[in-house]
Amino acid sequence: MEEKAVTTFYQIKQQRSNLYLACLAAFICLMTIKLSYFVPTVLTMRTIYFFVKCLAAIITLKFIILDDFSAKIKLLVTGIIIIFYFLAKKSLDSNIFYYAILLIGAADVDFDKILKTYLLTVSISIFFILFSCLTQMIPEQIVARSSQLHISRLSLGFLTPTDLAARCFYLMAAYYAWRELLLKNWEKVVFLLFTLLIFTLTNARLDLLMMLLLWFIGFKPSWFKNLITKLEFRGLAILTAIYICLNVSLAYFYDPHSSWFRILDRLLSSRLSLGNIALHQHGVPWFGQYVAEHSNGGLRVPTNYFYVDSSYIRLLVISGVIITIIVLTIIFYLLWKFCQTKSYGLLAFLLLTLLSSAIDQHLVEVSYNIVLLAAFATVTAPKQPLTLYSPDSFNSFPLNYR
Repeated sequence: MEEKAVTTFYQIKQQRSNLYLACLAAFICLMTIKLSYFVPTVLTMRTIYFFVKCLAAIITLKFIILDDFSAKIKLLVTGIIIIFYFLAKKSLDSNIFYYAILLIGAADVDFDKILKTYLLTVSISIFFILFSCLTQMIPEQIVARSSQLHISRLSLGFLTPTDLAARCFYLMAAYYAWRELLLKNWEKVVFLLFTLLIFTLTNARLDLLMMLLLWFIGFKPSWFKNLITKLEFRGLAILTAIYICLNVSLAYFYDPHSSWFRILDRLLSSRLSLGNIALHQHGVPWFGQYVAEHSNGGLRVPTNYFYVDSSYIRLLVISGVIITIIVLTIIFYLLWKFCQTKSYGLLAFLLLTLLSSAIDQHLVEVSYNIVLLAAFATVTAPKQPLTLYSPDSFNSFPLNYR
């Protein structure tokens, strides 16, 4: 009997990666539904988070019982998770807490499998929400820009049109990473049409820019590889640090009396002025704080709108300095890791995520951005890495299709 129990335990242990992937898929699905009009039309937030907590508990137990780490490491990690829990409770923002659990649970899991799980789960979830909206099972938000009242922006079941556009951008970025930037010509045409369709439906200008930039990287990946080879990790790290500091500084020093600042703020959909309010009225705590926000994530647009879209400012103002330092450490570690493994597809995913995070709040939301899980997951060098080619040899560019 005892021998049978030991055998069963080792069989379960061998399937720990699949257990994690199943929990990850369920988590992504639940968090995608959470940010749609399924809540509260069909499901309650309490129901969603009951299952999310169960999944978090399973992943934590998987790490403690099944993963091959020493008792000291497991004890240390458990302590870190507990600290993250209390920090999240202080700020009432659970995204960072659940991301920490999923990140730790991803240890030794093949990141290629994580990408496949993400792509399949998000695609099914999006189609399910779109179908539910089109069949009028759930409502949608239809809005117009104040300067373009003749243009309707559709959310198609998601909280806002920009939520739908952001999901499509991150899905597209994950696909490009999974394909290692080596797409067939018909895929490039399909994604260009897909980008234009999403912009037509949502009129999300900033996500349009991100999707077009990703498309251009995939159109000629050897150029991107050439740029990364010249910059190396040090150059990427310096540019990333400058970009993040610039994003925070522009909001901090925003001057409503400056015409230059007003134009930039209008182009960024008031992100500078709202970030300035967050930084000056709420400050930057060490351990996080609760900040009351009123967003467009509802059928009725609030009259007292206030929402911090920049992920970097959200980290500082809501999550606090300590969490911000941890997240930035993971980002710079991933830059180094992807450069070491020459994972140019993942580098493109990460760099575009960092660009987008200045204008969206999805940096530490797993149902949008999956790339940070690569910090502890297993990342291997591409089977056939990108090689440099001259413009004349573009037609002979080698393609490695899965």
